[in-house]
Parts: sequence; C-alpha cells; structure tokens
Amino acid sequence: MEVLQSVNILLQMHPGASVTTVGHSLGAALALLDGVFLRIQLDPTIKISVVGYGMPRVGNEDFANFVDTILPGRVKHINNKKDPIPIVPGMWLGYHHVSGEVHIQNDSGEWITCPGQDNPDPRCIVGTVSSIFSAKFSDHHGPYNGVILKCNS
Repeated sequence: MEVLQSVNILLQMHPGASVTTVGHSLGAALALLDGVFLRIQLDPTIKISVVGYGMPRVGNEDFANFVDTILPGRVKHINNKKDPIPIVPGMWLGYHHVSGEVHIQNDSGEWITCPGQDNPDPRCIVGTVSSIFSAKFSDHHGPYNGVILKCNS
C-alpha cells in the first residue's frame, strides 16, 4: 500500500496527471499487474497506461479479457523480432496475452500493431515464433528504437 499512497500523493500534487507503468521482461509482467492494481484502486477518471517490452504471458484468457475491459487500449506490449519470452508460458498451459501487441519486424525493423490477443498473423509474435526452437534469444534485449535493454556485469 505504500506505493499506492505515493502515487496518490503525486496525483494530488499534479492534478490531471496520468500514470504509466513500464517494464522489460519479468518487469513488464509486473508493470501489467501494477497497472491492473492501480486501475482498480485509483479514481476511475485517472488515465492508467502500461508499456511492456518483451512481456511474457501473465494470466489466462479470463485475466486477459478482464485487463482488456478495465484498460481498453491502454496496454502496449512491444515484442522484438524473434524474442522467445513473449511466447511463454505456453498457450497450451492456458496462458493468454492481453491485447495491445506491437511487433518489431525481423527484416525491416518496422513496428506493426497486432490487434487482439495472441494474434497468429505471421507479422505478430505468435505467428513469427512458433516455439522457443525458432526463437532468437538475443532479440529479447532489443533494440527497441535503438535502445538495448541489457545489464552488463
């Protein structure tokens, strides 16, 4: 609840402000959960958005439908080329992506909007990466608009 209190204080200090949660990989999944939590907890007039890079699937189809209902058009999950992380956990286990995929194309680098949940179009992640065996693990780190999301230790 400490985070919620902090967000409420900041919103009081900045009337009319919006809230955007952002993350990469597991952080993108957490950003989605935080966005859902904040949408439920905050005043419904406050605009909540989620941006995730290389987001794994977070819940089942009911969860995805719920998120699509409470954050309609407010979630963007950006998948890079043949990144394997967005196709796990598998759909065969009952996991489902929420709507809002943007897929960076393998050859051109163009960003394509993929409507719906787990779109099988070959320009979208499900249509591009059928299994982890057809994936390219290095694509998980980007680049996303020229930015590599990787820590070097």
